Amino acid sequence: MVQNIQEVMPHIAFGGDYNPEQWDEKTWLEDAQLMKEAGVNLVSVAIFSWSLLEREEGQFDFSWLDRVLEILHEHGIGVALATATASPPAWLSKKYPEILAVQENGVPYQVGSRQQYSPNSKRFKLAIRRLVEELAERYKHHPALKMWHINNEYGCHLSECYSDESLDAFRQWLKKRYVSIDQLNQKWGGTAFWSQRYNHWDEIQFPVNLPIIILVKS
Repeated sequence: MVQNIQEVMPHIAFGGDYNPEQWDEKTWLEDAQLMKEAGVNLVSVAIFSWSLLEREEGQFDFSWLDRVLEILHEHGIGVALATATASPPAWLSKKYPEILAVQENGVPYQVGSRQQYSPNSKRFKLAIRRLVEELAERYKHHPALKMWHINNEYGCHLSECYSDESLDAFRQWLKKRYVSIDQLNQKWGGTAFWSQRYNHWDEIQFPVNLPIIILVKS
């Protein structure tokens, strides 16, 4: 049963993001005590922890996160538990390079920052579903859990992807919008200009890397 938010958090939430995976347990205990003294009652946890939660495909380790939630709960601090999907681990990108977002020039982004995934990657969606289901099953009844943190800053680093799967998604969106290729040609009046008329959906490409005419006024 979904609880009313006022039942879960009957007071104003005060806190912020917390990244305990960067520190040792001694620091966790010190942090929790300082949070308690400062009146912190809610922190977001595990936002960028995928590589520690799933060290290899299907090999999960929640022991450290169990301990973090235990310490926070003992100090009266609730948790907004993240899905940890904001930053895919290096092993995932190496094993399934098709999850990587692609730049306008056709070059894939690489591991080393965050949000390098393509939102249209079927393989990525399978991977995040497996991780999220494991998290939900393990912590759904944990007393420290107050809410779920389902994403971190949409489009913060990447707002566009030019992968093949993104192109396919674009074409599917066009089909829903225009229904027929003739309707698209009619609405896109410019397709009659420079021989741009389309016969099939798979002829449509992203409007990138196109020859352009530069007019210089003398």
